Amino acid sequence: MKPGSSLMDRFNGWFVEPIYKLKELPEGDGGFLAMSAALFLCERYYRALTDSLSGKRDDETFKIAAAKDFGLSLDDFKSFWIVYRNGIQHQGTPKKYIDKKNKIKYFFSTSDAFNEIPEIYKINAYKREVRLNVWKFADFIINKYKTNPDVFLKAVSGAFPEVKEIKDVK
Repeated sequence: MKPGSSLMDRFNGWFVEPIYKLKELPEGDGGFLAMSAALFLCERYYRALTDSLSGKRDDETFKIAAAKDFGLSLDDFKSFWIVYRNGIQHQGTPKKYIDKKNKIKYFFSTSDAFNEIPEIYKINAYKREVRLNVWKFADFIINKYKTNPDVFLKAVSGAFPEVKEIKDVK
């Protein structure tokens, strides 16, 4: 990144362009890595939106805002978050999740036919698929940053430091 680059240039260079580059891989092989970036951008965006950037791990303020924006119930958003975010960020792949209280098993399913908003698809009384198009989701989150300048500034200022040239000092 060039010294003096704007915050948007840094955002594009560090996140947007790499995500789009991953899309070029055959058979969708870059999908989970792109999803990983989109998920941490998602959390950062909604934490900035709710002024909870320095909130504690169990602070659900950003999840409530994200669920509302996605048009999901909080429980459905949490199931998506556990399956995709916790799975990908901790294990490198979405995970199976069992809601012990309701005895429901959640699985992931990705396809180009799905939408950018997670869909909780009921297979039967005890099984659900969390369906998602990872590329549309990444675009959806990137667009949030690009169309909400106030939230963008809150989310990235201080987090996207300027790259400076190091001059030879002897």
